Amino acid sequence: MKSIADIKNLIASGQITQTSGDIIEEGILLDNRSEDVSYQLFHGWDIVRAHQCDEMWGLYNMQLLDFIQAQNFEENRLNEVLATIQVDDSHWKWFKKHFAYQGPEYNWFFLVIDNIPQAACLIYHPKQSAIDGDNIFYIEYIAVAPWNRQNPMSTRQYCGVGSAIIRDVIKYATEELSLRYGFCLHALPRAAGFYAKIGMDSFSALDKDTLQYFEMSAAHTKLYMEAS
Repeated sequence: MKSIADIKNLIASGQITQTSGDIIEEGILLDNRSEDVSYQLFHGWDIVRAHQCDEMWGLYNMQLLDFIQAQNFEENRLNEVLATIQVDDSHWKWFKKHFAYQGPEYNWFFLVIDNIPQAACLIYHPKQSAIDGDNIFYIEYIAVAPWNRQNPMSTRQYCGVGSAIIRDVIKYATEELSLRYGFCLHALPRAAGFYAKIGMDSFSALDKDTLQYFEMSAAHTKLYMEAS
């Protein structure tokens, strides 16, 4: 039986190649020059794309922290800059998560532009809604590539990536998994503001330590989809 290290070596050597996966959605996003770019949403278990997330996103995060360090900011300014960057999920290992979360109750999604993963999402279903007890889905993990976030090193490469993958996953969950509109998650502290902004409600009784529980109601999810 091959170890995780063995599989990574096979990927690096090209002996395991990227799977085509199932393209379940295609759409348009804007790049940093306000030009249209096409994306594809892939559904399914894919260790090569998971490995790409770890390698490419991890390298960018290291470059970002090196850049910030090289600016020699005064302490107050450094604290301000560090407060604006979103690296709470930089320790996530998508490759390992791919082996830990398998089975029909889990669904993997990768939003891809030019064969590079721009966002990844793992959902679990069914999950009982805190609002009415109906079946919805729960986002176990979701992240966009760090170059698609505001940072002091470079202009955000693509805009709206997070919203795009959420909307496409909602569409899949309702049309393919027969779930009603609505979803939930536990938000990383720096992401809580985003989820509140898009209309999700918090339920403090379901918080996990520093992670706030958020859920979007069926009615608001419909509005959210119509606004796309």
